[in-house]
Amino acid sequence: MAEGVRGGGEPALVAKVIAAAATDAKPTLRYAASAMARRAGMLHRFAPAQVFDKQIRELDELAG
Repeated sequence: MAEGVRGGGEPALVAKVIAAAATDAKPTLRYAASAMARRAGMLHRFAPAQVFDKQIRELDELAG
């Protein structure tokens, strides 16, 4: 998961999601371009902000 955060999504997949969002008849606020992004969205939705932020910092190896 940490590698996915560092490397980002595949450009073609991200472009496909952007195109889908731009042409969606009923757009939503957020579109996930990977399974990891969907999992992070779920964590963000249900976990307290401090827990979510700590997990993201750990993934980015920023936690001390």
